[in-house]
Amino acid sequence: MLQRLDPFFWFDKFWFRYVGRPKTAGEEAVYFIAEVFYAILVAYLMYLLLGLILHTPRPAVIVASQSMEPTLWPGDIAIVEGVLPSDIKAPEVDVNAKLRDTPLDRTPIKVLREGVKTVGFLVNGKKISLERNGDIIVYYNDVYRKDIIHRAVLKIKAADGWFFLTKGDNEATNPAIDEDCDVGLCIYPYPVPADHVLGKVIFVIPRIGIIKLWIAELMSGKPLTPLHI
Repeated sequence: MLQRLDPFFWFDKFWFRYVGRPKTAGEEAVYFIAEVFYAILVAYLMYLLLGLILHTPRPAVIVASQSMEPTLWPGDIAIVEGVLPSDIKAPEVDVNAKLRDTPLDRTPIKVLREGVKTVGFLVNGKKISLERNGDIIVYYNDVYRKDIIHRAVLKIKAADGWFFLTKGDNEATNPAIDEDCDVGLCIYPYPVPADHVLGKVIFVIPRIGIIKLWIAELMSGKPLTPLHI
């Protein structure tokens, strides 16, 4: 009974019935190529199904940089669930201003720093310390056209919707929040709008994506950048 849950059981059943068992080296090669294409198709369909279940177009992402160490490591696969902005955990503030496409230094949110390191925020006269207890989210960076997997460190209810400030956990590589362009380390120049957020991380499978990262590096001829996930 369990073998019927194996998708390759049905592939072999179909192939052996309608094509026949491979008997020559050429037939073995054709069978192997067909099996590879079938595996890719099954993986793609399972990815789409997982996306439907988790309500996000990115249900699984591979961590490709060191920016989230020691929480996430290169090669980890993060399982992502699409959620409402109100369901993302992070310190929350209200601002009476529109934030979309507005550089952070032109908003009512002031970044508190020690050197280049972000240590907190000043909003409406209230100081908020930067803590590493918010949800890890995946958002689309439309400047670099990449998905970023970083932690939400501030949730903002603005006049034009919900927004987030984000940061990698690794203080050595990401001492500042992604949106702090005044220190020259910014990844995204604006507060992240909720419609760019693809979901929050709900589960992590350690390191099994490392092979894909090695293949990607070999094919590109250069290391993956910190913006990749």
